[in-house]
Amino acid sequence: MPTIRLDSLKILVAEDEPEVLRYYNVLLEDLGYEVVTAKDGQKCLDAYRNIAGANRGFDLVILDHKIPRKTGMEVANEIAVMSPSQKLLMVTAYAGVLDLTQKPENMIIMSKPFDPDELIATIRRLTNEVLSYR
Repeated sequence: MPTIRLDSLKILVAEDEPEVLRYYNVLLEDLGYEVVTAKDGQKCLDAYRNIAGANRGFDLVILDHKIPRKTGMEVANEIAVMSPSQKLLMVTAYAGVLDLTQKPENMIIMSKPFDPDELIATIRRLTNEVLSYR
């Protein structure tokens, strides 16, 4: 069985806070992932459609809930319609007040502020699930 390198995994991050977006970018690239970023919900959906149409798509999508133009939950639901098996991770300060009846099945929700080790462990768990299906 061929070895799949982690740096072959692609993660889309939607976050409107520049410092948090930069943090994700540095952290994920240091872990060996290819990272695509978006500053609002619509740009996230556009990036998702463009990449998904061009090749194999994203292994994980990380979303903030409170982002401009579309909320993270709206984006997650639109992505879930396009690709029901897409792994989704929402990292938000609003985790305790979200309407979980709207949550896609393949989405995990983490609270901000987050522990970096917990975030890394969750990302690795989700991307390892992706690797196990290849």
